[in-house]
This record gives sequence, C-alpha cells and structure tokens, in this order.
Amino acid sequence: MTGSVSGQNGWPAPEPLKGTIPNNPIAQTLDPALIRRASDKKLFLYTTGKNGSVWTADSLYGPWKHEGTARLREYGGAPSLHQVGDTYYLYINNHEFDYAKQGVTDPDIHQWFHNSSILAASSKTLEVGSWTQHGWLDIHWAKKYNILDAALLTIDDGAGAGKRQNLLSFGSYQQGIFQIPLADPPVKIAADANADITQLANNKTTAFPTGPTEASYIFRWQEWYYMFFSSGRCCKQPNGGGWVDRGDVYKVMVCRSKQPRGGYVDDKGVDCATNSGGKEILGTHDDIWAPGGQGVLVDDEAGGPIIYYHYVPYDVQTKTPADEFRFGWNKLDFSSGWPRVV
Repeated sequence: MTGSVSGQNGWPAPEPLKGTIPNNPIAQTLDPALIRRASDKKLFLYTTGKNGSVWTADSLYGPWKHEGTARLREYGGAPSLHQVGDTYYLYINNHEFDYAKQGVTDPDIHQWFHNSSILAASSKTLEVGSWTQHGWLDIHWAKKYNILDAALLTIDDGAGAGKRQNLLSFGSYQQGIFQIPLADPPVKIAADANADITQLANNKTTAFPTGPTEASYIFRWQEWYYMFFSSGRCCKQPNGGGWVDRGDVYKVMVCRSKQPRGGYVDDKGVDCATNSGGKEILGTHDDIWAPGGQGVLVDDEAGGPIIYYHYVPYDVQTKTPADEFRFGWNKLDFSSGWPRVV
C-alpha cells in the first residue's frame, strides 16, 4: 500500500489508515512520537494532549486504539520516544520549572514561549503507567534557545552500556536548534555538558525573520546524519488569532552532515545553522495543511525508514483548515542521498 502521489512537488497523501486516525480533536497540535516494542512488535504512539494521549496498534495501517492519557505531567507535551538497550526513554516538554530559583532574572522566564524545560522518564514496556520519572534535565536557561522539543540520538558503535554517546537536540524559535550531550543512561545531562552545547539549525522565513525552527529529529542512515526539523508556524496565532499564510505554516525540512554535532548543510551546500539552510521535503498540499512535528522510524512492516508527522485536514473547497490535528506517515526513499517522501 502506498500513499497516492499528487499535488505540489509530487508530495503524497499520508498512507491510508484503517478505522479512527489518531488525532487531537482540538487545535492544540499533536506532536507524534512513534515506536515499535521489541518484545511483541506492538506500536505505541504518544502525542501531545492533556497529559499526553496514547494510541496503540499492531500495524502501521491500523486500526489504532486510544489508550487514554499517559499519566505523566499535567502540562507535558511534545513527547519523544527512544530505545537504548533494553530500556525505553521518553522526553517531554514542561512549563512548571521555576528558573528564578536558579537565579535567572530575565523576565522571559515567566513567558510561555521561553520558560520550558525537559523531563526524562524510562520504562521497560512503554505501557501507560509504567514510566519511572527521572526529573528535569539540568540544561541552563539561555536567551538564545528555548528548552523543548527534545529528540535523542544514540551512537553506540559497539561501545556498550555506559559508553554510548547520547546527544539530545532541542530548541524552538529564538535561535533555533541546539544539541547537548547526555549521560549514559540518558536520564541526565553529561558532565560539563552545559559548556558543550552546539547550534545545529535556524531556518528563517519572511514572516518570522528570527527563525521559526523547532521539532528536530536526527536520524543516521548509512554514512550521513540527517536532521529533520519543522519550519514555520505549527498552529493558529495565539490569543484567538488565525493561521498565517500557507507559505509560513509548518513544513518539514532536512539538512545532513557527516558529523552528528554540527556542520549540517542542505542539498545546495547552504549552512543550516548560520545561513538559514534547509531542504523542504514536505509542505502544505491538497487537503494536507501544515505537516510537521515529525520523526523517523525504521520499520520492517514498511520495508525501511518512514517519516511520521501530524497535519491539519484542509477543505480545498472552502480553503479552510480544520480545528484538529491528525497523525500521518509515509515511506522515505534515500536513494539519491537525500530523503524523499513517497
């Protein structure tokens, strides 16, 4: 089964799903995190919603079952799921941490757009209620980044437990995407990690000249590290506002590097950290509005890597985005050296 190819730039529709499509029935975003459990091949999809909404399935094509909330934190969002060894790790955004207690005096620490932190949890099963909370990752607050939208890259190369390289990318708006080393196991930052934070990407647009870059996900394929990220506005404008122009809503971008910690460029060689580089691989088309919040999974059922994401259904007759977010996925083709959504 393959999504039908149509629309702008040949971007396909999401793969067809049986039954209910995992969704957030309010205009709050979805931010999917997808993983398949090793023991029985069951799929788990954690999403943003009140306290995190969880879906499960045996097949990528569904049917998907809604399991309820994740029982994590009241204001947890943008979950990210990863397996390291025999343990699953989850990172979520949180807006409860009081940076003033650390001596930070900048007034932005009291603003929703710049007061986020990242919480870590671990589980052996992925089941709702099975997570052990490890608390807040001690990433120092800074004017240049927002501490949210975490994604883990683990470089093992046979090093084994306690010696793996765990790198956490994070960031939203401000100056874009950054990366910090984590310990092994990856439930706290590595020693002296706050002095070893690197900038990876900042993609600017006309509507957002400082860079609406967030939701990074780094994926190693053959000799390259591919950094996927979302550029543009994910949602309606705050305080009851509407959508920005279709060219400035979420779109999926990619850059690549031979090194995981920096040097990412797009297909034209433009630096993604300093010169607003980024190759667009999926954007608004046909009845799909503002796709983003993406991740990548290599899955046997799909026969290789897939990209999963959320999108807003779009009424092409009335030219109106719906007030909900849905889950979608497609296969990725790396045959050219750059990922293509198929």
